[in-house]
Amino acid sequence: MAAASLIPPLVAVVLTLMTKNLVPSLLIALVTGTLLETRSLMGALVLVGDKVASVLASRDSAYTLGFLVLFGSLADIIQMAGGIAGFAATVEKWVTSEKRVLGTAWLMSLITFFDSSFHIIAVGTVLGPLLEKVKASKEKFAFVLTMTSLQLIVLVPVATAYLGYMTGLVGTNMRLRSIAGVPYAVFLRSIPFNFFSLAMLLIAAAVSAFGLRFGTISLGKVKEGEGLTPEHIEKEASSEKPVEEYPKNAWNLIVPVGLLLSSTLTFLWLTGRATSATVLGAFATARFSESIFAGALFALLTTGVFYVKQGISLAEVEAHVVSGGEKVFSLVMILVLSWSLTDLTQQMGFDNLVGASILGFVPRAVTPATVFLVSAAISYTLGSSWATWALMMPVAIAAAQSGLPLPVMVGTVWAGGSVADAASPLAAQTAGISYGRHLVTSLPFVLVGIGLAAASYLILGLAL
Repeated sequence: MAAASLIPPLVAVVLTLMTKNLVPSLLIALVTGTLLETRSLMGALVLVGDKVASVLASRDSAYTLGFLVLFGSLADIIQMAGGIAGFAATVEKWVTSEKRVLGTAWLMSLITFFDSSFHIIAVGTVLGPLLEKVKASKEKFAFVLTMTSLQLIVLVPVATAYLGYMTGLVGTNMRLRSIAGVPYAVFLRSIPFNFFSLAMLLIAAAVSAFGLRFGTISLGKVKEGEGLTPEHIEKEASSEKPVEEYPKNAWNLIVPVGLLLSSTLTFLWLTGRATSATVLGAFATARFSESIFAGALFALLTTGVFYVKQGISLAEVEAHVVSGGEKVFSLVMILVLSWSLTDLTQQMGFDNLVGASILGFVPRAVTPATVFLVSAAISYTLGSSWATWALMMPVAIAAAQSGLPLPVMVGTVWAGGSVADAASPLAAQTAGISYGRHLVTSLPFVLVGIGLAAASYLILGLAL
């Protein structure tokens, strides 16, 4: 029965809400689905293996997973080499006011755009010590630092950790549903429809440029014990702290980022130029997963050589290549399990059920707003963008099969999932305030962003 296909996703959502742990929730949901399919424990466990093996055997999936590992390694050796401390020494003399602190946070996104945690650590290391000196608002700095991390990076169309993950999700769901098209091109077209991230960036820009009052209005009481202990926040911060064993050198940050960006763009053009005469056209039709893997591998190899020539030991580089790869293993597991669960529920008839039954009760005009608000509620409750994207993308793709534009529905999931990262414990730690203080002072602006996004999706739905 197709109705049984609802059980595994519901198990995943409920368990994730209860435990706040996505990996075991996805695994239990996958086993639940295979039990429903095979009616035997042995058959269920073997079917889990078949689904995972099928995912790993996919060429695009393997390239995407490989990119994530290479990316984690590159970020770790950049932190090890002390480039952040060197960049801090370079810009310190220029930053003399609150506006310049906030403006520099935006400018540094140009070289820290490829990962949100890396961005927060890098910008916080550079600017955090200057907050007292220039009498800047710590609450305002934490807000801008948070907005210029995920909300900005999720919109960047090249060389980011999110890009590989997100395009992989879209590609797998399209492939399993026999939807024609290039996943990367769908992602590019979905960027303008991530209304929440766009709204939050506009609000953050206004806070930075016009000195909007920040912190005088807050919603809720400061609470520090809601699942995030001081020890948890300290551990998160220390796990990303740069190792400064070598002389400060800003080029150890700038060169690797330049290599990553230029090599990825080059490989995108090389793999797509046969199908399009224009650069943008080549990017849209490029072999995306191969290109980002090749770009990350080239950047990692050349950066390693660059560091060794400076006197950094090869053993040190190797150690951080390994430890960096280990840091992203949880993301690899999330992707593999979510792809396997999607494959299983597709086999059980999930798409037909969602398209014909569930979405049939939701008016077409309000479907984009509904998917966004449900995604936002899940992401705020879970506190994880990655988890929300994995859980909600199959629903969005199924909605698109009912006649709604695919880029719009994909954009609603990116937007809803991004709500989880509208307040960051790491940004609060970097700014020198409590996470509770950061949360309650940011929440009024976040609610405005959610309202603007929901209204935009409703207007768009009426126009479709």
